[in-house]
Amino acid sequence: MVAGNFTRGRRVEYLARDHLREQGYCVVRTAGARSPVDLVAGKHREVLFVRTLRLRSPVADVREVATRFRGDIVRLQEVYRRVELPVQFWIFTDREGWRFFDVRPGGISEVRGVCV
Repeated sequence: MVAGNFTRGRRVEYLARDHLREQGYCVVRTAGARSPVDLVAGKHREVLFVRTLRLRSPVADVREVATRFRGDIVRLQEVYRRVELPVQFWIFTDREGWRFFDVRPGGISEVRGVCV
C-alpha cells in the first residue's frame, strides 16, 4: 500500500513539473519524503516552491484545504518565512484537475494557475 501511495504522489509531481515546464519554468524535483516542497521552479528571476497533493475527491473551498491540510500549510509557511519567495500548494483530482493555493504567513488563498 505504501508503495502505491508513493507512486501516485510521484506521478502528480511529474504532472506538476510538466505543467510548469509548459509555462517556461526550469523545474527541479526535491528528494525525500520529508521535504516540505516537491518542486522548485525558476523562470528568469522568478522562483516558485511547490507542494503537490493528489486527492480522490475535490475539496470544497479554501477553508476546507486550510483545515484538512493544516500541517502541510504550517510547514509551507515556514518555507515562505525562510526564503521570502512564492510558495504554492497544488491539489490535483481526476475530476477537477489542478487547484492552486498561495501560501503566506497569514494563511492561504486560492489562485488561478501559477502566480509568481
